[in-house]
Amino acid sequence: MRRLIRRLQKAGRAGRDDRGSSSVETAILIPIIVVLLFAAPQAGMWFYARQAATDAATAAARAAAVDGAAPGAGQAAGDDYLQQLATGTITAYTVTETDTPTTVTIRVRADVPSTIPLPGFHPRVDVTVTRARERFTAASSP
Repeated sequence: MRRLIRRLQKAGRAGRDDRGSSSVETAILIPIIVVLLFAAPQAGMWFYARQAATDAATAAARAAAVDGAAPGAGQAAGDDYLQQLATGTITAYTVTETDTPTTVTIRVRADVPSTIPLPGFHPRVDVTVTRARERFTAASSP
């Protein structure tokens, strides 16, 4: 019986040494949980904006690569695409078109709204698509 009492007393002392540990654990875990709560929607918005920018650049390159396309046709197509699709997920964007005799390069840069309140954190998307220009040749002239 005395042994049992001594064991219980030792166990009681060990429990006293752990006081405050749950407060420390909570103080460490709460900021991590808060960051994860903000990071998940931010990642979703960034991936959606990246996909929208990629699709806009692809559509713009397709429009600019058509045989006989007017200068700036790709840029106009990219602007139209982003105006229709990316409202709310892209705050500002630029579409630039670079033409060469054989290729068309479209670059879309877009700003994504930030849900993480960190100073200096401004998520951006930068997508470049290059496409060969269409050309028609006859059998006698490859």
